[in-house]
Amino acid sequence: MMHRTIPVFALLVFCFQNTSIGQQFLLQGWYWDYPKAGAGYSWADTLALHATDLEKSGFSHVWFPPHAACSSGANSNGYDPRDLFIGNATTGVGSRSDLDAMLDSLAAHNIAPVADLVFNHRDGGYPQANPAVEGWIENMTATKVNAGDQPFPPDRVHGAIPLAGANGAGDYYIKIKSASGHGNFHNKPYKLYLQTKKTGWQNLPALTENEPNGGGQCNEPSTPTQLGRDMNANVDAFGCLIDEFKLTLSANDFFPTGDTLFIYWNNRNVNGLGDYSDHFPFQIWHNGQNVQPQMAYRTWTGFTNLPSGRGQMSWANFKPNGNPTQLAGDEDAMYFFYDYDQAVPSTIDTLYAWTKWNWTDLHVRGLRMDAVKHFPPAFVGNLLDYLHAQGMNPSLVVGESFTTDIGQLSYWVNAVLANMDAATQAAISPKIFDFALREKLRQVCDHGVDARDLFHAACAENGLSGFNVVTFVNNHDFRDGSPGFNALVRQDVELAYAYILTNNKLGVPTVFYPDYYGYPPTGSGFEQPYHPTDKAPRKADIDRLIRAHRNHIVGATQGIYLNDYGSSWASNFASGAANQCVLFQLQHPASASKPTVVVAINYGSSALDVTQNIQNLGSLMPVGQVFSPLVGTDKVLTLNNSNQVRIQLPPRSYGVWVQGIHSECD
Repeated sequence: MMHRTIPVFALLVFCFQNTSIGQQFLLQGWYWDYPKAGAGYSWADTLALHATDLEKSGFSHVWFPPHAACSSGANSNGYDPRDLFIGNATTGVGSRSDLDAMLDSLAAHNIAPVADLVFNHRDGGYPQANPAVEGWIENMTATKVNAGDQPFPPDRVHGAIPLAGANGAGDYYIKIKSASGHGNFHNKPYKLYLQTKKTGWQNLPALTENEPNGGGQCNEPSTPTQLGRDMNANVDAFGCLIDEFKLTLSANDFFPTGDTLFIYWNNRNVNGLGDYSDHFPFQIWHNGQNVQPQMAYRTWTGFTNLPSGRGQMSWANFKPNGNPTQLAGDEDAMYFFYDYDQAVPSTIDTLYAWTKWNWTDLHVRGLRMDAVKHFPPAFVGNLLDYLHAQGMNPSLVVGESFTTDIGQLSYWVNAVLANMDAATQAAISPKIFDFALREKLRQVCDHGVDARDLFHAACAENGLSGFNVVTFVNNHDFRDGSPGFNALVRQDVELAYAYILTNNKLGVPTVFYPDYYGYPPTGSGFEQPYHPTDKAPRKADIDRLIRAHRNHIVGATQGIYLNDYGSSWASNFASGAANQCVLFQLQHPASASKPTVVVAINYGSSALDVTQNIQNLGSLMPVGQVFSPLVGTDKVLTLNNSNQVRIQLPPRSYGVWVQGIHSECD
């Protein structure tokens, strides 16, 4: 798309934004595949170097990558947090000194750093015996399944049997079945893996169970298996519903001074049958004795002796721990790693202390909360009360709930507010990312859906205040190469930004780093198959839109959707179509003495030529009133004696006009 200017606006290249105006603009200052410190890069340095430019462009906030020390090290995107307080670790974003320098640079340029905090889960602890998980697994019954209880994910637990004394060389018969016997959990693929401290992974092809293999009590044979080698199997759905595997240990397989037999029974995703089962080793026979009662169920939930020396936790801080849960539903299901239990006082204390540390030690001034539908909104409300009581009032708090359900998005905001004191509500406005509007923008830009649907898609158009919403076009989670919900907006992404950056009713607009600075070019080694074909930066377009918003739109209290369904504002199309464009007018209070703004976005493949009636409040705009083009076009609009303007735009383009004689720099 081409943008042209006429000579009167030639000074725009020298215009810098007045950042004293209070409207917020958020940059998501990273993307999923950003160059990580583990590969020798420093993204913190990259953001620090952009700080001067971002201040001039009018950004008030920068959301930087998750910065906890993670279980997958310095190549992590940050969503597997291990050491919350970092210590001296190098994270994906950079070293601790790099991080501090970046945060200092943003603050020095009047940009509030927004931390991406994971309050839902944790990963990478030390293995420890977990009696609560043992009870959950072994006590799963069909009654509990029918009541909605879900299995504990088998990829987050393993068994450990001591190899000492009577447990030595010889044959071990490991018998596995569904704990509940419920039909939901049969015929599920899994792999059995066994090792000792001495004998680990052997790098051999996986074995496959023989059927039938129910073992002696089923009058069936066993399937032989080996240490250090995967055994592919299925939870039995026929016969006696038991799998039996025979492991023969020699004295050379383990340390005679003391060793452990480790047992893993992870699920496999095969042909869509990778759902969790409630299978487990219910008997382990050796020398005529069932040694299964000696097996400790171990989870990686020991967070002690961390490099930072802070943030200690154990299995009791995670579900299940004896507190009521079903491990099901949005809040309790273990979608990611180990799920915090925010009802445990020591969990609350640690997460509060971590948030406070981000404020006091790192000087974070905004919070992006990951996966908020997976933990109680009451926790967030109480956390904000705690911060406010400490004199800490983040200027931006936004939750991510990955759904287009406006009811669910609104519920979270309202539930957080209901758990905040009145004084906190006056100081902090919790917000939610508007996934519903974002999805409609994708459909309109990439698939030609009726553009007027945008007028009705946003949370702020459906009962939620724009003060509690953050809008966006793309983010790090849209990485699907197919043209569906999980894909980036690919076609003329600036058309989506034109809408969220001019319609001030919708919420705080977010700009995605690669949309702004450009995607990695082909051949760079950083491009990804899901990236758009058009990798060009949209910085110039977005800067102009932000400038127009700050100079002329901020403070407007009325938005008139001129070509909405059933609109009384007549539109006469010479070319283009009502369903392929949005036309709207922004009005300030009469007392503000600020000019009217007109916005047109043509999402269609045909040129737009429409004579459009607009509102003339109290004849404040005389016949012949000029509207100066600010962004996207050089065509001036002129009001005729029927309160109409003629809007002309090329295909897939937009224009923003302001009443009177103005330049973009005004």
